[in-house]
Amino acid sequence: MEGVQPLDENVGNAPGRRFQSNKLLLVAAVIQGLGLLLCFTYICLHFYASQVPPQYPPIQSIKVQFTKCGNGTGCIITSPNKDETMKVQDNSIIINCDGFYLISLKGYFSEELSLSLYYRKGRKPLFSLSKVKSVDSIGVAHLAFKDKVYFNVTTHNTSYKDIQVNGGELIVILQTPGGFCAY
Repeated sequence: MEGVQPLDENVGNAPGRRFQSNKLLLVAAVIQGLGLLLCFTYICLHFYASQVPPQYPPIQSIKVQFTKCGNGTGCIITSPNKDETMKVQDNSIIINCDGFYLISLKGYFSEELSLSLYYRKGRKPLFSLSKVKSVDSIGVAHLAFKDKVYFNVTTHNTSYKDIQVNGGELIVILQTPGGFCAY
């Protein structure tokens, strides 16, 4: 039996063993190809998403200041930033979008006064404070298109021109974008 090789040496050259190695290489190549396809898809979607405009317009918000109170007009509100998404008109903040708004009112007054924050004529105020020298209030209210946020000041034994305001600010921020909006 000189021409016959031992059984150990024939095992590596058997056709069944070669088929199993090719199968493993094929599976590895398919997995690598799928990984490459997923990476390519992710990159394409990332670049596409950066070119799509946002679904909603910018968040409606405004920060106004009130620093002086005039005779018969109450406190005058002004917006120091002209790039605000909401506007001041007739000493009121105009609401353009329906939704819930966060409303913050802060200020320190030289005299005691009563203050009420309104959103619509003929309705009860959002909040009302009586005989205060300072205000630091935050609230949430559902406001609708064409509402106007404004406040009235009533003094006690003083004229309007005697009232000095320090740090007076009113902030209104839409919390639920996506509702009806008119610009």
